[in-house]
Amino acid sequence: MQRRATRDVTEEPAIDIVSRIQRAEPELSPAERQVAAAVQLDFEAATRLTIADLAAKAGVSQPTVTRFCRSVGCASFNDFKISLASTMTVAAVYLRSDRVFSDDIGQLAQSVMLRAANAVQACLEQLDTAAVGGAIDAIAEGRRLDIYGQGGGSAVMAEDAKLRLFRLGIPVAAYTDGHQQRMSASTLQPGDVAFAISNSGQSKAVVEAIQIAASFGAATIALTRPSSPLARAAGIVIPIVIPEDDNVLVPTPSRYAHMAVIDTIASGVAQKLGARGREALRRVRYTLTAIGVAIPTPSTDPTKLMQTLKPHE
Repeated sequence: MQRRATRDVTEEPAIDIVSRIQRAEPELSPAERQVAAAVQLDFEAATRLTIADLAAKAGVSQPTVTRFCRSVGCASFNDFKISLASTMTVAAVYLRSDRVFSDDIGQLAQSVMLRAANAVQACLEQLDTAAVGGAIDAIAEGRRLDIYGQGGGSAVMAEDAKLRLFRLGIPVAAYTDGHQQRMSASTLQPGDVAFAISNSGQSKAVVEAIQIAASFGAATIALTRPSSPLARAAGIVIPIVIPEDDNVLVPTPSRYAHMAVIDTIASGVAQKLGARGREALRRVRYTLTAIGVAIPTPSTDPTKLMQTLKPHE
């Protein structure tokens, strides 16, 4: 399992050890994850540690640190430190904040918000732009769009995607119930689109709904993990791997990555629709202004206009 993680990351042309750690984390052994956690606690400080220091900090043996380095695509601990130092030189500003908090709430906010920023950055590093482009084309050219998501995070993302896209005049609905997803999928036909969002890609109801939609000729899109059952079922796959945090009391990082992808797709669809999208957004703005909702004067660019109409009430 660890060999597979090493092989995958070493094939990447760009050297970004932070993203490598995040993507390899699900494949690491429990002891190696302790090393990853120790490094992620302070990337900059990790560049100055010896292998003995890092092993002690993580509570593991030195050979475990070496195995961790190899699992994230580095030949040795020294190679790992060089890669980490190079990454920090370019990206340190995105991985930490200069503000120092002395209170518990400030430290909590810093932890949550930096985790969100890191998740979005990791998503950008691995983004398959061809797949995103295919999703934009399918949705913009489709007759109807049905969105599926199940569970806390994915259900919320499905609703968010609906709110982002219906304002462009696209007939769109979001379904979070498994039975309704199957019924929705069975009414789709060629020219329609089914879009599934699932971090695990394991939800049986969502996978089956996508299979049903495909069987009736609809275009199918999945925002999910690569090689998952959902990824295998969909025609267009946007593969995203964001390791989840062991702390169940904080939001899952994948939520932020999925939100960023959805916003990218919605902005791309708005651009592709052009005048049609602008007219739909104009009508939305007009009806909201009529009831006293204050909205900034929009740009004629449909993607910028969408920003003024984000649901916030």
